Amino acid sequence: MKTKIAIACDDLGFERKQEVIQYLVSEKNAEIVYDPVKCKEDGINTFAKLADEMSELIQRDVCRLGIYICGTGIGFTCQANKHWGIRAVPVSNPYTAKRARLSNNAQIIGLGCRVNGMEYTKMIIDAWYDEPFDFKTARPNSKKNLLEAKKSDDECLVKPVYVSWNMGFTED
Repeated sequence: MKTKIAIACDDLGFERKQEVIQYLVSEKNAEIVYDPVKCKEDGINTFAKLADEMSELIQRDVCRLGIYICGTGIGFTCQANKHWGIRAVPVSNPYTAKRARLSNNAQIIGLGCRVNGMEYTKMIIDAWYDEPFDFKTARPNSKKNLLEAKKSDDECLVKPVYVSWNMGFTED
């Protein structure tokens, strides 16, 4: 079964996004369900809008993973984290990418095309994509922290009525 994934970029990350899509489809058997930036110009000054759209797709369970590519991966993830249940992390090395998924069940990673080359980006994607969070084997502290994160989201954010799944806070 193919993993459904959303991907977006700004104008700086457009070429790298194209390379990442090729890698995800050909090497990771992924299905790209969201790719709104069809040319460089489509990505100019759109990170907030794209973060909102990608976050909603994940909340609606259209897909459970997303990648955003820009200069650093930071601004987009800041915007995405404003959404109930979303855990987005800018990552710049394989270890933090792996821990983002295994410790925090992060659904979105932000990648910086000005930070790493494509070969290293592949290693980062592999570290995040290849080892999904597993409630059966996850550290007890990670599961506890996810419940605390949900509690915080419930207190600080409004859960949209259209949220279609548990957002990875608990086991399906």
